[in-house]
Amino acid sequence: MIKKLDWYGIRTYFGPFLFIFSVLFFIFMVQFAWQEMDAFVGKGLDLLTIFKLLFYLGLSVIQLVMPLTVLLASIMTYGGFGENYELAAMKSSGMSLMRIMMPVFLLVCTLSVGLFFFSDRVVPQSQRKAKNMLLNIAKTKPAINFDPGVFVSAVPGFSMKIGETYGKDGELLKDVFIHKDASAYDNQQTIIAKRGSFEPAEDKRFLKLALFDGVYYEDEIINKNRFQLEKQPYQQVKFDTLIHYFDISEIVERAIEQENVTDHYNFLNSVRLMGRIDTLKIENREYYDRIANTQFQSTTNIYIEDKKLDSTFLKAEAFNFSLNSMSERDKEYAISRAVETIAVDLENYALTREEINDRNGFFARHVLTLIRNYSNSLMCIAFFLIGAPLGAIIRKGGVGMPVVVAIIIFVLFYLVYMYSENLAKNNIMNPYWAAWLPILIFFPLGIFFTYKAMRDSNLFDKSVYLEPIQKAFSKIFKTKNKEHQRYQ
Repeated sequence: MIKKLDWYGIRTYFGPFLFIFSVLFFIFMVQFAWQEMDAFVGKGLDLLTIFKLLFYLGLSVIQLVMPLTVLLASIMTYGGFGENYELAAMKSSGMSLMRIMMPVFLLVCTLSVGLFFFSDRVVPQSQRKAKNMLLNIAKTKPAINFDPGVFVSAVPGFSMKIGETYGKDGELLKDVFIHKDASAYDNQQTIIAKRGSFEPAEDKRFLKLALFDGVYYEDEIINKNRFQLEKQPYQQVKFDTLIHYFDISEIVERAIEQENVTDHYNFLNSVRLMGRIDTLKIENREYYDRIANTQFQSTTNIYIEDKKLDSTFLKAEAFNFSLNSMSERDKEYAISRAVETIAVDLENYALTREEINDRNGFFARHVLTLIRNYSNSLMCIAFFLIGAPLGAIIRKGGVGMPVVVAIIIFVLFYLVYMYSENLAKNNIMNPYWAAWLPILIFFPLGIFFTYKAMRDSNLFDKSVYLEPIQKAFSKIFKTKNKEHQRYQ
């Protein structure tokens, strides 16, 4: 049965929790929007679309906001209890610190479970909706794919550079350069124009681009021999207006297909992620077995041509022959072949290593996404076990000392969180250990603080740490003084 004192603790905790969560969510969202806004502002998108897209992309920040909120609210609540002597009154009534913390602890456990389901169900769907919005924007707002002054390949088969975009929807262009991505055996095309504009095409599978005051260059290569190419005149056409249609049906079809694709690891819940991880394990094991059976067999082979080396060396057991016994011609040939073989093997090993790193990094991202759903939820409990005892020990409420302590702890957590994640993605650390590392560090720390608070330990009293040192120094200097007095 919940007593009035328990309700009082929950009510006192819940007020700061809601306020802190709102403030932190706003701060994190503003920071996220500041980083991403440059990609959307000035590209012809209305504010409602931009805010909606940023909201979908930014829902994932709740996974970090919730643990920090629990930590800060816990320190403020129990620090306020200690500062106002409410904690002492509760203890005087026979309640232990663990009993005082129990109602809020159960509330935090409930929030932790809720955060897990939010991370497992809501965040993947929001990421999927954001991806679909970006695909739809790419189809309806072509200018968003072009960054001024940068070569882009947004249109299949062409490389384009635009000096400047302006206009209401960014549809007006300056200094347009378009080059067809053709091989040496295909016709070469290049278009340079001073101005241009995107215009709506009748068929959505095409991108319509109107170009003004420019030059069209083309070299016809197909079905022409070398003599015809040498006699071919330099072809260029100046134009005042040129309407060019680009086939973007591949982009549209791919976008439509990707709207229905939900198997990206950011779009999967825990159950589907576990199945995907098991599949990746099997695929990687088969890949490694294939490498072991084929790729490294070349290290045991020696390529010798019968006509190049004497038969004496071919009959040598296990190829145990000395270069000193060979003729100069055979020696040079053997060394050159060995150098070539080693160079080829090194190149193959480098490519194999790169592919292995890509596979391991892809696997690590799946594992991190899965385990983070659990670890971020458990961090709420760990931070409560850190924050509540710290508040009881510090005995300071409000937004002064509690905020400083909470920020220091969260910064340490964030450094461990990001550092371990980067180690896992770069194949330096096992992804399972990397995902659980923050829990393995901060959960024992929370248990330690809880134990110290239950025993009313003066954890932050400087005299507790300085007194043993002072006693040790006093004994040392006292002994020296006695020895000095004996010889006086």
